[in-house]
Order: sequence, then structure tokens, then C-alpha cells
Amino acid sequence: MAPQRQLSTGSCRKPSRQQDVFLGIALQIGEQPKTAASESGDKSRRDLEYTIVLHDGTGVIGSETFHYVWHTHGLDDEARKDQAKSFAGEVLATMREIQTTRSMKICLIAVAQPVPEEIKSSGRGTHFLPTVWLHVDAIPFTILPSTAIFTKLPSPSTQAGATAAVSAAVKYLHAATHTATTATLDNNDHHVQVDCDGQVTLCDLIHYEESTSPQLWSRFMALAKLIRGTNTSIHFFSATPQGGGVALMRHALVRLWKLVGVQVKWFVPEGHPTVFDITKRKMHNVLQGVAPQGTEMTDEDKQCFELWTEQNYESFWSRGAIDASVIVIDDPQLTALIPIIKKRRPDAKIIFRSHIQIQSNLTDDPSTPQYRTWNYLFNFVKQTDLFLAHPVKFFIPKNVHENLPVLYMPPSTDPLDGLNKLYGHHSVTYYREYFNHLASSQGDVAIDWARGYICQIARFDPSKGIDVLLEAYLKFRQKLEKSSFPPEDGGPQLIIMGHGSVDDPDGTMIYEMCHDILSKEEYQLVNGDVAVVRAPPSDSLLGCILQGAWVATQLSTREGFEVKVTEAINKRVPIIASDAGGIPVQVKQSLNGWVVPAGRSEPVATLLYDIYTGKAKVKRPVPKGRDTQGETDPNAVAEAYVGGYEQPVPPVRADIGSTSEDYWTVGNAAKWMLLFSKILQLQVPEGLGGTDADLLNGMRASERIGGKEVDATAVWQMVMGTDMLKGEGEIR
Repeated sequence: MAPQRQLSTGSCRKPSRQQDVFLGIALQIGEQPKTAASESGDKSRRDLEYTIVLHDGTGVIGSETFHYVWHTHGLDDEARKDQAKSFAGEVLATMREIQTTRSMKICLIAVAQPVPEEIKSSGRGTHFLPTVWLHVDAIPFTILPSTAIFTKLPSPSTQAGATAAVSAAVKYLHAATHTATTATLDNNDHHVQVDCDGQVTLCDLIHYEESTSPQLWSRFMALAKLIRGTNTSIHFFSATPQGGGVALMRHALVRLWKLVGVQVKWFVPEGHPTVFDITKRKMHNVLQGVAPQGTEMTDEDKQCFELWTEQNYESFWSRGAIDASVIVIDDPQLTALIPIIKKRRPDAKIIFRSHIQIQSNLTDDPSTPQYRTWNYLFNFVKQTDLFLAHPVKFFIPKNVHENLPVLYMPPSTDPLDGLNKLYGHHSVTYYREYFNHLASSQGDVAIDWARGYICQIARFDPSKGIDVLLEAYLKFRQKLEKSSFPPEDGGPQLIIMGHGSVDDPDGTMIYEMCHDILSKEEYQLVNGDVAVVRAPPSDSLLGCILQGAWVATQLSTREGFEVKVTEAINKRVPIIASDAGGIPVQVKQSLNGWVVPAGRSEPVATLLYDIYTGKAKVKRPVPKGRDTQGETDPNAVAEAYVGGYEQPVPPVRADIGSTSEDYWTVGNAAKWMLLFSKILQLQVPEGLGGTDADLLNGMRASERIGGKEVDATAVWQMVMGTDMLKGEGEIR
């Protein structure tokens, strides 16, 4: 290959912001020496050659080949692991040097396959790829280059392999951002290929274990052994592969279950704008009670909705997608699939999961469009075996109670994904630059990070209380202006940011509404201090900006649960949240945040003012290890973690101010598996270990979920039993 500029060669370029780059690496180990180690103790050596290639998206901008002495004899298991760690540390040090000395942001690393077996066997337990994700903030790929088909030809050079790997990996990046991958689908059956069909490795099982209490972890592993050992298969169906809370949960669940060998697939339909307009405006918004008066499904809408489902089944799902032990249907969008499943697979168990705030007072009133809309959907839903809802009794229509077993289970978020992992100083600088680029291009507003900022991360949706937040922020700033010592810089600014979703036609309307409100004369005081940003699908951007917030808000007027509250609390960012839906069960008043009445701006403005003046403070203790040289703010804590490659992942239940493990991936996965076991009445195998068997019997894993008499029970309580902490498993 043509020579490239070496990485060790400096550059005279001085970019004004960090440049996105992508790193490829290929390894090749020399021949095994013919003589073994001598009696004098000299170890046989092999030359490990590796090349690192830098790519800027258009081509290679630099590369360098390195050599490392790899010992193959005279090392015990621990020494081999230490050798692998030493080598990984050398590569990580090179990556960090590239970032810090060249003003570059490594967005991904692509390791060319095959990795020499000697490296793989010694490297087990070093967790190199997850370390790249959790500590360097680069998406870690393993890529089999296209040249791998030429098995009869000489192996390409390490430079060629690294170049091929990184060139292939960049194609998976989302078109709108270099810090996220596209959600790829199998063309035949439309199952979501999570983590680019296994080519991305964000974490290992040990990282989930580190984030979890021993009590939950032992139950999770026992249930995983039961599900795996009984050859149980699970298929999920939901509307979209990316862009909403359901998709985030499914990516994390599939990722975790794959690590423990559970058979799981997740399917999505081919979308249609007409149908998504029906499902969002005439189903979702109507059931939540936020649709304009007169909005209701017509017979033509219903026919369109059902035909769309049938054609998705015929095109993608008729060849095995519904061949599973248990099928989970998420929300109204795919309810018309239920009768098809019942007809084609009558032996499959079906769970319907409802995650929105259904206004049951309206769905139970025959005079309302909510009643007619819900009863249309319930003709499908009533054919399922179990109705799952968020932990709010009000969300359950009367006819559900009368006909189906009902259990309560909140959604979850993942401690290791881009929304919740920790971000060091280099990443914080990068995402702040990126955010201001987006903010300036969308609304001509830039955030002065030294002033501090209030942050609400949410979809641009009529139920998210964004208009209430804008009004509250204006009142807060007016209070500061009238105070005895008004801040010279005006005080904290405001960030409102969210993703879009293909099944959400309201997004653009609400986004533009924000700008319309801010352009009014009465908002002149704050017009230049509110950044309203429609973000590309980068979880890292959202997670990093939330990590540095002075205060977070979540002011929904209608809400199922909104796990963004838990994400803010996990980052130790004080939260002001409304009392809508399941939000209050996440907040511990004055310990990790405050709950205010939904739809009212004055209490929010007053709280912001009291926090600013020091009158209101969260009284949350600092857990051991989270105090960094006297600093406890989230960015300082994150920087300390990112700098220590071998530090364990922080537990999600770190102190009394933390939210429950009920709201995190491992807890969510354990609850699902218990439901699968109970709905199938799986028998605990005789050969299962005593402790595992005791745990499963304690959870009554083989005991059938009863009929409509099952109600008002939190699945978390069924999993944890007497180990459930006080205040958990709450149902409103």
C-alpha cells in the first residue's frame, strides 16, 4: 500500500474544534519459534505486529505499524492475562494521545478479524472493547474485512487489514452523526440486528454484574439458566428500531440476553406515514387525552391500520417471526397482529405491554372518543394472555380488569449505554462543541457553559409540558432580575433537546411551537438563552449534556413513566419533575429532586429560584468512591472514572438517593424472564444447582399466572420477595 503519514509525526494544523476520526487496527503474530523456553528461564518470543490507521470518513489520514514482544511459554494464566492487559494499555495510551495532542475525537475503533487466537485466549478477561466504549468513548467494532474470502492467497498486511476494517465500520454510522450507529434490519424478516448484528461490543457480562446488587444478580442468573435450559424463545414486536424509549429498552435487553444465551429476537414493521399518523394522533394522543377535540379514527383509518399489519406479516413475518414460545406486543401500533398470531400459532403465549398514560376515566365513558378508540383496540388486546402496564392503576381501563390478568412493570434504562455511561473531560468538551453547533444552526443560540444550564431531555410531544417549562423559565429569570443581587450574566440558561422518531408526526409541530413562543415579545428577556435542539439519534449527546446540567426537569402533563427521570437521578443531577403518571415513584422529595403539580409553571419557577439562592438543596449522601478530591459534581466524578481503565462500573443502587434497580436493564430482564417462566409454567430442572433452584422456587417461577383475578401486583415484588427494599415496587 502507499505510505501514509505516521501517527507519531506531528501536524501543524490547528482546528477550532475536535475533528471526528475513526481508528482501525489489525494484528498479526509471528511464527512460533521452533525451540521452547530454555532452562535458564528465557521465554520464547513472538513478534506481535499491529497497525493503527486513522480515517477521517473520506480516507486514511495517517497510520503506523508497531511491534510488541509476545511471550508464548513460561507464563501462567495470570501472567498471560497481565501481558494482554499490558498490550491493551499500550493501544489505549496511543488512542488517548491521538485525542489529546491532535484535537481529535475518535468516534469508533474497528478491530480487523481474525484476531490471532493467541491474543484472544490471553485477552479473555481484559475487556478491551468495552473499555474503549466506557473509558475512551469510541464505538468498538470487530470487523471481518471483505478480503477474508481469499483464503488461498497470502494474508493482507496489517495496514491493509486495518484500513479495510475501519472503511467497513464507518458505513454503519448514522448519516446524521458520527457518534451513533444505524439500527440495521434483516431484509428478510425485519428483525433488528442489535449492535450491528453483533459487530459492536459495548460491554461484557461482568459490567452488568458490577452495576447490580448480588441479590438481583443471583436471581437474574438463575432465571437465565431456566429460560436457556428449557429452550424457550422470545420474540418482541414494536413500532420502530430507533428513536424512542421502547427501542432503547429492546436494544439493551437483547444485548444482555445474548450475553447469557437466551433465544430472543425483536421485530419491527416497515413503516408507513399514513399509518403512523393514525397510530400517533388518533390512538396514542387520543388515549392520553391530549388530542384536539374531534380527533378520532374513522372506519377508513381502521381498515388502513389492519391492512398495513397484514401486509407486514405477509412480507416479513410469515416465515418464522411468530414461531416463538412467548410473543410480546408493545403498545397499540401492532395490536392487529394479535389475531394473526392466535390463528397461525395458537400455542404461543402473548403478552401485551401498555406504556402510555391511558385516561381510564375517559375510556370507561361510552360517550367519549377514548372509549370508542380503546374498545376497537381491546378487540385485539383481549386475545392475549397477560396485560402489562406501568405502575399506575389509573392507566387500566375497566374492561381490562374484567377480562385479563394485569401486572405492573415500569420501563427501564441501561447503565452501560450512551445515555447513562460516564463522560470524561475530553468527551464533555466535544459534545458541548457539537451541541452549540446544532443549537446555533437551528436557533442561533449558543450555551455559555460557565453560566450553568437547566436541561429537559424529551421528545417534542404535546404531553411533555414543554410550554410549561418555557413559562417557568421566564418566571424564574424574572425573579432573578427582581432580586437584590441579580446575576450579571443573567443566570443559568435552558436546554430543551430531544430525538425524533419515524412514528411521531407531532415532533416538528411542537419543535416549531417552542420557537414561536420564544419569538413573542414577553419572552424577550430569555429569547437568546434558550437552546431548543432537535438532536440526531446520538444517545451520547443526550447523556453527556444531561450529566453536566445544573438542574434537570421533566414536566410532562401526561406520562406513562418517563425513565429520563431515573437517568438524571443516576447522574446525581437534581430533578424537578411533575406528578404525572409514574414519574413520582422515581423521585424522593428533597433527597434527589422535587415533585411539582403537572401543568403549573409557578411552582417550578419558585423552586428554580430557591435552588439558585441556596434555599432549596437536595440532601443526598455521597457514596464511597464518588467524592473526587472534594468534588462531587457529576463531571468531576465521571472524569475520575474514565481515567481509571480497571475501575468497576458504578452500581445503579449506590445510595439511598438512587432509584430502584427495578428501573434498570438487569432488573427488567429478570422480571420478563419470571413472567415467561410463569406464563409457560416452566419446570425447574432437577439438575439445576441448589441455590438456583431455591431462588426459582422462592419466586414461584413454575406457578401459573392466574386469570383476571391477578391484579395490583408489581412484578418487581414477585422477583425480589423479601429482598425488595422499602419503598420499592410502588403502584400509584
